[in-house]
Amino acid sequence: MLPRVPMLVGSTASYYVSGPPKPSWTYQFSITMAMIKSFTSNLDHLSMKQSQVMSRGNDKYFPIHAGADSSESNVPNSYRDKAAVYVDSLLKDQGIDSTLLGWDWAHDPRAEKPLKGEWTETKVKDEKFSEGRTVLYLHGGGYFLCSIRTHRWATWAMARTAGARVFSVDYRLAPDSPFPAALHDALAAYLYLLDPPADSGFAPVDPKNIVIMGDSAGGGLSFATMLAIRDSGLPMPAGVIGWSPWIDLLLSMPSVVENTATDYLPANGFTRGDEASLKNIAKVVKSAQGKSDEESILQKLPHLTGDAEMLRDESIVFAKKHINAPTSISLRVYDDMPHVFHLFGFLPSAKHAYWESSDFIRKVTLGGIGVPDTKSYQRISVQGWRRDLEEDAVPEWRERIGKVGGGPKYLAKL
Repeated sequence: MLPRVPMLVGSTASYYVSGPPKPSWTYQFSITMAMIKSFTSNLDHLSMKQSQVMSRGNDKYFPIHAGADSSESNVPNSYRDKAAVYVDSLLKDQGIDSTLLGWDWAHDPRAEKPLKGEWTETKVKDEKFSEGRTVLYLHGGGYFLCSIRTHRWATWAMARTAGARVFSVDYRLAPDSPFPAALHDALAAYLYLLDPPADSGFAPVDPKNIVIMGDSAGGGLSFATMLAIRDSGLPMPAGVIGWSPWIDLLLSMPSVVENTATDYLPANGFTRGDEASLKNIAKVVKSAQGKSDEESILQKLPHLTGDAEMLRDESIVFAKKHINAPTSISLRVYDDMPHVFHLFGFLPSAKHAYWESSDFIRKVTLGGIGVPDTKSYQRISVQGWRRDLEEDAVPEWRERIGKVGGGPKYLAKL
């Protein structure tokens, strides 16, 4: 704590002189955010291995909740073998092979180790609980941090409020096992739920009773898993939920640079010494000679390893892009809230989001009433009031899609 004293003093002075970063933030929450941001910013100066060790912690620091029953249930490697067939077919359809990926994903030695999973459910079953209702939870962490232990707060919250059994998996992480390893493991876990071995300790789960969900990178992985399931012709889950999902890996939306003061992740993401920050990419674009701007940008892509909220706009754009999709979509943008604010369970907005998610889970599973086949885009105030999301919430978003940082036009402003 001693090295952080200047930060605490500065944050306190700023709070009382200039006011909180967001109107609803209390002094305690403002200081909490400042401390977390100080910690995460320091991660960028550590080696990748050190960052991973610090993020994962151990059971002592991430205990199982006293009200939960939790148990391990490792996914046999035969399910990775089954999932690999689908992943390989999907990659081939896109013209992607190991050479283009830069590694032999199909023969990853780390895939020889069992895929660890953890079941979580409440000890006391109330009227909300229904046997068979299942959540497949995929933790966040930029695809290179965290574990099922660090996210026990999330699995417990959903087990409790949704009345479900929650199965979370320790999918493989980058940089040792980059794309498509996480997707491969998530798909293997889904196949495991649908058709478990006889000694698994649970009955096969009807896909209509499964909701896939995750936060941050895990939210993006949840949508990716859903798409892989769909495109592989497998039975579809009942629904998908993303909490502050990381969907736009090109960092193309305005909030990535506009919301840095009110988020706790590094302003430039985890860029390993700033080499792949948007500002550095902007310099490359300005100095590019003999090549198109987009070619210069694409050479930097492998270094982009993280992002922060900052992720607000990509969720809005994702929802708007699929306005004509034949399915229901509910978008909720919570006022004043940072990335994965659900972590702060004491906040009214976090509690609201838990119940919003849980209500959806209960409606789409086990004979629930279902959800209307509509598109619902709303903002939620800190008091829980709803209002329609404005039409121009993300200006010029169509011009930015598919371009790092929104493309040269916007990078030039950095």
